Amino acid sequence: MKSKLVVSLAMFSLLGLIVATSADARGPLRASAAIWSHGELYGTVGTPAVFTDPPEHTTDTLYNFGMSGLEGQRAISVAAPGDRDFNGGRWSVVLVTFTDQGKAVHDPDGDGMVNFELTSEEDVLNHEALGHLILTDTDVYFECPMLPGANR
Repeated sequence: MKSKLVVSLAMFSLLGLIVATSADARGPLRASAAIWSHGELYGTVGTPAVFTDPPEHTTDTLYNFGMSGLEGQRAISVAAPGDRDFNGGRWSVVLVTFTDQGKAVHDPDGDGMVNFELTSEEDVLNHEALGHLILTDTDVYFECPMLPGANR
């Protein structure tokens, strides 16, 4: 029960990012510069498409920092439009949490905001290996497209 609550909160945090940056609350929920992949920022459009138990190899990992303990780190995707294995914006969510050591490194001034963003899966895995991050797999799967050419 507790894990389902955590997963639900993580989904709402990601959707909250999209809603907060939406240009027009009456239309689709759009967010520019919302997701990093391979060092590039992408926009997205929020959709209500949530699904369970997807077929193997039909989703890409999306690292969600919405409940990480620090503000300012955007989501990171392992794949992007143009990648041979990109699954079109179908996501399997991994929650990312900063450790105490990670908070000290990523927020040395203690204001609750990251002083630099991670921008790729390689960054995430390197900082996990350094003990800065904890990665938690979830059973959250949803769809929202990545839009190239995000406003930076």
